[in-house]
Amino acid sequence: MPLDTSKNNQKIPVNPGEVLFVAGKPSLSLNILHEGSVRIETTLGETSLALYTLEGTNLTPGIFALLEGTPYPYTIRAKTSCVISTYVMNSANAKKTLTQKVSVGVMSVRTMLKEIGELYKRILSIKGLNSKIQQVSDNLGAIYYILNPSIFSDVQPGGIITRDDTIIDPVMRQIRNNLAGFHEHGGILPEQPSISFLEEDHGEFFDKDYEETVEWNDSSFHFIRKILAVNPKISQALFEADPSLLQSAAESYVTTYRELFDTLNKEASDLTDILNSAFQGDQSLIEKFNLTLDLFSTGYSTIPSTVLLPICEWIQKKSLGILEEYKQIFGSEYGGIGSCLDKLEQKLKELTGKYSHELNAKKESDAVIAAGGDNIRAGIDIGSLKTELLNSASQILNYSQADPEAVKEFSTLMVKLKTFKNPLDPEPDNRKIRRTISKTYWEVYKKSFQKWMKDGKKGPKAVELMLRYGYFDETLLDDGHIVELFSRLESGRYNGSVPVHFGTDWLEKIYGREIPTSVDELGQTFFEKLKLELKDSGIKSDKDIPPDHDTGEARLGYEINAMYEPNVRLTSGSIASHFPILTRYHITLPLEKCFVTRENVEKAIQDILNVDYTAFNREILYRNESIGIKNEFVQRSVIPDFILVPSIGPKLMMWQDLSVFRGSGSKESKGRITIPHFVTGDLKTFLLDAVAAFRWELCKNILGPDWNNVGIPSITADYTDYVQFYKKSKDLSPELKEKITSDFKRFRTDRDKFAYDYGLWIKYEAEGVQRVNRVVRSTFYRHIPFHKNIREKVSAQPAFSELHNRFKNVRNRQHKELENRYRKYMDASGNLPKELAENLLFYEV
Repeated sequence: MPLDTSKNNQKIPVNPGEVLFVAGKPSLSLNILHEGSVRIETTLGETSLALYTLEGTNLTPGIFALLEGTPYPYTIRAKTSCVISTYVMNSANAKKTLTQKVSVGVMSVRTMLKEIGELYKRILSIKGLNSKIQQVSDNLGAIYYILNPSIFSDVQPGGIITRDDTIIDPVMRQIRNNLAGFHEHGGILPEQPSISFLEEDHGEFFDKDYEETVEWNDSSFHFIRKILAVNPKISQALFEADPSLLQSAAESYVTTYRELFDTLNKEASDLTDILNSAFQGDQSLIEKFNLTLDLFSTGYSTIPSTVLLPICEWIQKKSLGILEEYKQIFGSEYGGIGSCLDKLEQKLKELTGKYSHELNAKKESDAVIAAGGDNIRAGIDIGSLKTELLNSASQILNYSQADPEAVKEFSTLMVKLKTFKNPLDPEPDNRKIRRTISKTYWEVYKKSFQKWMKDGKKGPKAVELMLRYGYFDETLLDDGHIVELFSRLESGRYNGSVPVHFGTDWLEKIYGREIPTSVDELGQTFFEKLKLELKDSGIKSDKDIPPDHDTGEARLGYEINAMYEPNVRLTSGSIASHFPILTRYHITLPLEKCFVTRENVEKAIQDILNVDYTAFNREILYRNESIGIKNEFVQRSVIPDFILVPSIGPKLMMWQDLSVFRGSGSKESKGRITIPHFVTGDLKTFLLDAVAAFRWELCKNILGPDWNNVGIPSITADYTDYVQFYKKSKDLSPELKEKITSDFKRFRTDRDKFAYDYGLWIKYEAEGVQRVNRVVRSTFYRHIPFHKNIREKVSAQPAFSELHNRFKNVRNRQHKELENRYRKYMDASGNLPKELAENLLFYEV
């Protein structure tokens, strides 16, 4: 029976298991625990959960509800024999007591600090399980579609998958919409499902964040915690000197606890929903795989047993692991499981026995290939290649002549790393080892490159593979991977119009001082950093830098540290699992499918320019005083440099919009975009993101402080204005405004929002499929016009007709004005200088 708090109770003994205060009942007493322990319990949906335990002396269980003036949000039960006192008090009196009796105030704040810490731990455990199940469910949905591509009758093989919120089955609706997002963000589904695909994090493509942490930013919380951590006599004296600190701390902690408690309820609710989606009812995700097994067993499915059965076995084991983790968190079994897993186990048992011969044969075949039994592949003698690459790590380290002590530590850590089940695990200890290895790796890379250049670009094949692809150790890759890398090492001559460079070619140009160095992550140039280092030498300009500081080696070292290494890290996609050395654990798609050639980049960029022909345009100043031209602004397209760095991942980086930032010709200089040599997704989709970022940053750079001035129309000014004031727009419905608000939550910056809309503009709107709202469409048609043939095609649609007419009128007026002004520059034959003729052609509609 709960304690009677209508009167004061002095040191009442309570037996284990007795309820002291009940959830939902008013909190009308200050409670002090003198000895023993109490358990804080709550009900989440239909599930009871022991949140945490308060154990010790001078604790105030229930203080949060009392100070907030709300009923108890939880039940407080004696865990062990305990002694407790209660004092009749309302919320207002409790707040006064905290400041009038400092000892009680400190006791209360310490209790809340402990409760917040324990509550946060409980949230993290639920959040971690939630994220794990979300990732598994998303991946399984994609696998289900690969196994059963006919589930969406309106989707053609290889065609675009669009979202469809009208699908009744919630699991099928989720699968459909996830796949639409997957393709929108450049994801490529494997031809056959695999365990490696199931275990990988594809959140980048599903547009999901599988983070297992919950962040809250409360500076006052951390400040008071530090005060309470010092000597109690000091903190007591501080609070006695200024009791308002206690009041402020209590208010802050009450707010923080409420936020965390609400977060707990949300995470628990989300967990219940996703568990029900996976395990409960005939429409659950697991039941869909049971149905797939039924179709297979009756002969209606052509899926190979060696593909389907290992997938279903993985599902069974993963499901059991998830349910066991649920039990550990909540202390009881998940109640909505039904019989789906039992059916899956039974079907698997029958079919595994029936097809044991095929399954065993596949295992033996895989073992032979892994052992190098397939000795000739792609015209390459694997045995001979393996001999040449034997002990690659030692070959590379010896070649680089790196510091022996660093090499010794590096080798020890590499041996330890190879013992891990997955060296890319984001667990903190693994990350620390990878960071230490990476530091030495880049020093080895730099020394190896310098020696390779001095040796006439000749060296051991292991060194060449490292410089080009990030290869380092033959035992970290399968034979097929090594053959693929080796077979692509020699490349033919490239004659494309898009400047695409291998990483080694780029570094060679830097080393030979043919091109300026890049900026670093803070935007500093090589010369700015040098001037800082030599600030006591009286250097005022770049020309004053001593020649012995501006050497090819110095530039190379700077470029690797400032641009190359950061881009290898950033293009990998996941900073938490980043490792610059290529391993089999990085490879989620066949290497030949994600290998990027210069020709691939050329084709993708030309495809984009065939839609967005002004993607790389900027207005520059043209002078030709010999014929009287002093200042004429003309349009010019300057395609950026694309650099293939030794990395594998799903991200491209727009590193610089210009390569020269000051002086003559700066606005005509090329930008720099980096591409991983192995792109684990659709290259063109990723290039669209990079081009969007380039457009945005170039516009900001060219316009300077006026980049967001709507009085000077530009893509950045008009789009930023849309982001800020879309809620007041008369052209958007209330429902659409809500959707925009929801969509914008997924992006950190206005540039990210713009890049998303830009992708829809190029991919869908150019095909006449309406995916952006009318405000964005109007802005983009004005600043990012389609190529002429596309404009003519879409102009027949009502959504584009008015925009097209307006665009034509503006361009015709601009063309007429230029034509009249340029007449004075014509020669006797009526010809204009090339620059002016091209600019006039640009404004023709």
